[in-house]
Amino acid sequence: MSIAIIDETPHELVVVKPAGLASEHTRDPKADSLVFRLRQQGFDGLRLVHRLDGPACGLMLIARTLDAARHYSGEIERRQWHKWYVARVAAPVDVARTLVGQHKAYLTTEGRSALVVRSGGKPSFLDIEAVAPAPGYPDASDVLIELHTGRFHQIRVMLAHLGAPLVGDERYGGPPPAPLYLEHVMLAARPFGSDGWKRWLAPEHRDRPTWDRALGDALESQARTLATILNQ
Repeated sequence: MSIAIIDETPHELVVVKPAGLASEHTRDPKADSLVFRLRQQGFDGLRLVHRLDGPACGLMLIARTLDAARHYSGEIERRQWHKWYVARVAAPVDVARTLVGQHKAYLTTEGRSALVVRSGGKPSFLDIEAVAPAPGYPDASDVLIELHTGRFHQIRVMLAHLGAPLVGDERYGGPPPAPLYLEHVMLAARPFGSDGWKRWLAPEHRDRPTWDRALGDALESQARTLATILNQ
């Protein structure tokens, strides 16, 4: 399956990563991955500046030059990227709505899992902005999240710690058998060589389940607010 490209310049690509596909395999460059498929589509010299978990889908910005990679890595380190995700969680709407607000945790890793700890971990931040029913799943909700830090498995482990693990995320206590749904739906960043901002929204795609209209309205509201702030 080819990778959907939603923006392309000489300096970067913005693409939609399918669920279940690794971002890159550094030990075996020819193993199936997002980067491998893009190379098959004729794009060379790609440099990842961020990643999505294998089960996650959605937007990824990939640098095409070393200078662009340095620019974006610096922007990420300074927390200059604005990122929104949608996750399907194992909590009914009335419970999930109690989680709306800002959340902070300290995270560390143990093997291939993340852990919430009381001390000694990396400070990690996210905001739950909106909650909507998950169509077809009466005991689940879809939540819109603004992610401020990009720790390993951050959204998955923090939501589990809050009592709302992702549906299907058995690693962190999510109930089977529904597939895990975590999508990077909106990104705003300063493109390489530009002083202004640019915003990207993920289009509908095969890995996105049906959304309740309220979720789409919440994302559109966030997009309008973001545009106003960035254009000031």
